[in-house]
Amino acid sequence: MKDRFMQTGDFVVYNLINQVLKLNTIYQRVIIFTFFFTLFLINSSRLLSQIEDENVSYQAWLDYNAKCHISKKFKIYGDVGYRKISPNIWTRYYIRPAVSYLQSIPLKSGKYLLLTYHAGLGTFFTNSTDTSNNTEIRPFQGVDVQWPTFKRLRINHYVRLEEQFYFANNSQSFDLRLRYMFSGIFHWNKENWNVMNNFYLPFHIELFWNLLNSSNTSNLIRITPGIGYTFNLKWKMEFSTSYHRNQIEITDAIETNNIVFRFRVYHNIFKKIK
Repeated sequence: MKDRFMQTGDFVVYNLINQVLKLNTIYQRVIIFTFFFTLFLINSSRLLSQIEDENVSYQAWLDYNAKCHISKKFKIYGDVGYRKISPNIWTRYYIRPAVSYLQSIPLKSGKYLLLTYHAGLGTFFTNSTDTSNNTEIRPFQGVDVQWPTFKRLRINHYVRLEEQFYFANNSQSFDLRLRYMFSGIFHWNKENWNVMNNFYLPFHIELFWNLLNSSNTSNLIRITPGIGYTFNLKWKMEFSTSYHRNQIEITDAIETNNIVFRFRVYHNIFKKIK
């Protein structure tokens, strides 16, 4: 059996993977980071191409996400990022600090239901090529329920209310919307720490409802599969390709399709908890 295996081309691939796994940890991280970022660049290169369908756009998102636990239940977190769309209509920069509080509710089964309450403030700056630049102030409040949980799979339900204040030239507008996100993370093997087991598969489906809409633009649904890698307890990163469906209401309702390539870096800033 072994001789048959060694006679195939699979043995060459198998041997190559083993050699990579034996590399020094620093080299492993460089290789994996290069793989993720190259994957992002290859896919987002479509932004440079000419898109014929006016209802289809491609976007590239880059963001850095940090969090710091100030106690066992309280956490400060946030993200800062850059977004670009093609055709070249706008470029967006944003910062979004937030806080969260964790509540554990005991169940009759002996397990716990984890509830996380969120509150934050996002600030978005958009530079447009065909319209005036605008600034958006976006406070939000939400609750996240982690249920159910399995050995390698964690499921979350996140409901968030957002107030959107738009400022462009001398005009102002206000929108109010509700978001629901069903998300999950599948881990290869959380108990055995090595290169291959550090990969994980995140996914989420998000729905939007406009409670008050004055901007004539509505998000409808976002579907996002991805792949992530955990370097250690402080750092991890993700790459995802997402489908966004939006609706623009000017004279008639027009639905647009957006393909979003996203590269995310996560940083867990440790703080000693008493």
